[in-house]
Amino acid sequence: MSREPERAASDQRSTIAAAVRGAAVPSLAGLAFELSGLAWAFGGAAALSALAALAGDAELVSGAVGSGVPIPGPLLALALFMVSLPLILACARIGGGAARISIGAEPGGRDTTTLRSAWAEGRPLQVSAAGIWLQIFGMMASGTFVLLGPLVGLTVLVGPDTLGPFGVVLSGVALILTLAYAAELGALHQLALASLVRHDRGVGSAVLHGWRLMRAQRGHSRRLATVEFGVRAAVLLAAGLASYLAGPSWGLLQLALLGCILGSSRCRAWSLAYPRFGGLAATAGGGET
Repeated sequence: MSREPERAASDQRSTIAAAVRGAAVPSLAGLAFELSGLAWAFGGAAALSALAALAGDAELVSGAVGSGVPIPGPLLALALFMVSLPLILACARIGGGAARISIGAEPGGRDTTTLRSAWAEGRPLQVSAAGIWLQIFGMMASGTFVLLGPLVGLTVLVGPDTLGPFGVVLSGVALILTLAYAAELGALHQLALASLVRHDRGVGSAVLHGWRLMRAQRGHSRRLATVEFGVRAAVLLAAGLASYLAGPSWGLLQLALLGCILGSSRCRAWSLAYPRFGGLAATAGGGET
């Protein structure tokens, strides 16, 4: 029994290594897969914008949660979301297609997925993949609201200066819990998508099945979720830093470049990891039990 964690960690390292070795770099399909996995980031941002609207002070909310990230107003946030919606739908289709193509990927094989092939393969998956995206978005938005809402309310009620060091401790705990929840949702998103592209199932069924796989392999899922979230957070921080230092256009360019480099590896890693979580082989027109 004591060797199980070591064996799981070794399997995780071999999965990541195999994914990196066979990844296509750069890859526009990988970039789309990378962007399609940011539902938790959009959900968290939406919840923070809603909290800022309720509090009437975006800077106070940013300071209360200890993020230091500028929070857009509700109208600007809604406008940004509506502008991003076509891109989200396109990335959901391409990401789903890339995930389906990667089902037959061999650990030592090279990724030959192209933007065109992923777009064509993802056509029947677009609505379902977008549905998973929206469900993860909603779960993250509601979770962020529940975890950070009381802290923001307390800060508005008594003022940030009154809380003092106690407020720093509260914001730290709340932020850690929120980030841990985001990491779990990031892993759930990928497992649900892997289940969706392999089996004829609905959005709710795919998400539920992903959750069952995570519960059955808690240690493995937490380690992989930590890696998943850590890499995504690093990409977003790098893009944010570039945007802060050189302007938004350079931040977007940084995000695109890193996505092209890392997206294919991430897609292959989750495709290889899915069977190790206990997922069954792909079926034609049927689901898993």
